[in-house]
Amino acid sequence: MKINNTEIKNLEPIKTIAVSHIGDYSDLGYAFEKLCVWAGENNLWAASPKVAGVYHDCPSSTPVENLRSEACLEDLSGIEPGEGMKQYTISGGKYFVMQVEISMSECADAWQKAYAAFNEKGYEYDLRDHYDLYRSCIGDMEDPDALWLVDLCIPVK
Repeated sequence: MKINNTEIKNLEPIKTIAVSHIGDYSDLGYAFEKLCVWAGENNLWAASPKVAGVYHDCPSSTPVENLRSEACLEDLSGIEPGEGMKQYTISGGKYFVMQVEISMSECADAWQKAYAAFNEKGYEYDLRDHYDLYRSCIGDMEDPDALWLVDLCIPVK
């Protein structure tokens, strides 16, 4: 894992189409698979939409079977969501953003480092969305060990 930078940014809301997931955050990939297949079937990748994972609950205080999350694809086309999908707007505003280069197996460790850095700075959380925004894949997207350029976004009061 490589940390490229950390900074406070004012982020714009992102309108998306989302697939909800309840359970272990590490299983959100199944929701992404459904979303990505649907996006391909509807020719949505040509517009280069943003892809994000939104996490609603703290895993240290919520039972793993009750963790709520969203796999999100930026809605650039105005298309109606497919079956089992919904429209979801990721919140905007003031965020602590840590940009990292990680493989999918390093996601949990990257989030731990982001929260440690956030807490070291003395920032306070608020109730807006905590999310990771996938900027690009460095390598072959089909390779499970490929590196991704990801912004980890934590809302600041």
